[in-house]
Amino acid sequence: MTMSNKESMLKKLCNSALDLLFPEEGVCFYCDKYYEDVKEDHICSDCRDKLVFIKDKCPTCGKPMHSSSISDKCSYCVDNTFYFTKAFSPLEFTGHLRDAVYRFKFQSKPYMYKSFGELMVRAIENENIGPIDLIVPVPLHRRRRAERGYNQSELLAKYISSKLNIPLDYKNLIRMKSTKLQTKLSRNERQKNIKNAFSVKDKGVFMNKRILLVDDIFTTGATVNECSKTLLENGAREVIVVTIATGKSFK
Repeated sequence: MTMSNKESMLKKLCNSALDLLFPEEGVCFYCDKYYEDVKEDHICSDCRDKLVFIKDKCPTCGKPMHSSSISDKCSYCVDNTFYFTKAFSPLEFTGHLRDAVYRFKFQSKPYMYKSFGELMVRAIENENIGPIDLIVPVPLHRRRRAERGYNQSELLAKYISSKLNIPLDYKNLIRMKSTKLQTKLSRNERQKNIKNAFSVKDKGVFMNKRILLVDDIFTTGATVNECSKTLLENGAREVIVVTIATGKSFK
């Protein structure tokens, strides 16, 4: 058997193992059930009905707004200053999705990026944000990445980059501080926790670029805002943020 044949066989064996570990075709990633009509987003019709897609949203932070609102900004944006131009998400961060994202981040279900990523790609296409020069994921500190085994935002960014054929950089925006988990902190605590947490290796990579910054959840926006500030300070022309979901206004 030639070396190329051995490599081909090894690749097939690896792919078969991955299929067992990460079931795909016809499997809903949200309920783990098989349905013939499950498509590329890996969501069955029952689970899709439990997700809350955002229709009317704030043009700046992307949080849900009532269509009857007389302002072009939500109350959250009025009270906060952001370095990014706009943020948006396909979904609200509610119960069924909350459980799915928890499994994605904390229960070793990295393959779920394919479902979340597909929803984010559709949101990007619908948002009409104009040409993007570079996609950048929010980085994890090396210690947390080692604990988790992967950076969920990087997986999402790679998927979006591949689908939309936009260059990706995940090496030059880095997290210097090993910060506390943001989930149990107040808005002010989150801002203090994440302040000066990020740095850039090679600022030339971001010079005069329109950047699509990718993260999982927009809650207060503290993390993506600090990343945006760092990118702008290192030459980026503009930062736009996309996440899987956003929560309602956070006090």
